[in-house]
Amino acid sequence: MIVVGVIALAATLAVPALASITGANARKAAGELAGSMRALYDVAALRNATCRMALDLEKRSWWAECAPGRAGIAHDPERASERSLEERFPDEKDAEVRKLLAETTFGKLEDRLVRARELPGRAAFGPVHVDGRRGAVESGVAYVYFFAGGQAQHAVVPIVDGDNRYTIVLEPFTGRARVVTGAVEVRE
Repeated sequence: MIVVGVIALAATLAVPALASITGANARKAAGELAGSMRALYDVAALRNATCRMALDLEKRSWWAECAPGRAGIAHDPERASERSLEERFPDEKDAEVRKLLAETTFGKLEDRLVRARELPGRAAFGPVHVDGRRGAVESGVAYVYFFAGGQAQHAVVPIVDGDNRYTIVLEPFTGRARVVTGAVEVRE
């Protein structure tokens, strides 16, 4: 019994370490996130709504949100001050994106194909590149938008686990999210 217990304990400790060494956690997470992005592209087009994939880089998780119908910037003469927008959206560095966030009403999407998930094991997001943003998002929450007309923002989302890196490349016109082994060169 003692030998069996020692073997079970060793196996319990070895499996997570082995997954980290082989990159299985990063590969699995990249596949799941790519599938969620493809599904969200279809949801936005079929529901005629603007949706977004929220990637929380610190909490190592993602979830989908949708606005009822098309979302955009409203022409409201009473715009919030820059300071109040900074307080409401502390993770967002771009002033124009903060204004857009303040004027749209996104709510969490409840869908069995696009559900909230966390990265497994020690897998983490690398710097996320999204069209329309200057530079990469390296902390906070990065948003990738999917539009009602069947378009999405071009995005490059790396998932890293140790020396293993898998990169999701989201194509804007087809919604195709492909997983590439290694790093992808991003033109800014």
